[in-house]
Amino acid sequence: MIVLLNSCSILNQAGEYERFIGSSFSLQNVEATELAGIDITDMADNQSLNAGDIMTLTGRLFSGSMPLKMNVYIEVNNINDKVAAISGMDWKLIMGETEYASGSLDNRIEVQPYSKKVFKVKTQVDLLDVMNSESLPQIIKVARNINDEEEVKKLDIKLKIKPYYKSSSGLKKLPTYITLRP
Repeated sequence: MIVLLNSCSILNQAGEYERFIGSSFSLQNVEATELAGIDITDMADNQSLNAGDIMTLTGRLFSGSMPLKMNVYIEVNNINDKVAAISGMDWKLIMGETEYASGSLDNRIEVQPYSKKVFKVKTQVDLLDVMNSESLPQIIKVARNINDEEEVKKLDIKLKIKPYYKSSSGLKKLPTYITLRP
């Protein structure tokens, strides 16, 4: 009985997975949350920085590292009459032709029939790697305006995802990545 129930569960997961990868995806938003340890979620302009923030950013600039934490929001549109779901996914954050971050999301993502769902992937990039020889004001401008569609287009941000589900023989992954652009 246990083997039969386990087999049904695996077949159900495989169906949910097939419906998930058959869904449509879009990159909804890229939200910068922190630059070099400074919360920038509510930063309106450069004048929002206090003297301590400027000293921190200048120090990070001279140290050769300017970490930017971001949330990347992905929308899944399930066009099926049954639940679409995955057990997790591998992902890569790419700007231009260079991969800047990658990781795995091990959470189940479930989308009800004929519904949309937005989920979040947290990532971090080093803005100095992205912007090589830019000045501190330009780096702050990009971080502050990463939610701006035009700024995101200039950076040529892409998120590649490879969904998977768990089976009795291990993880079953999509053979290629799905590329999402804003």
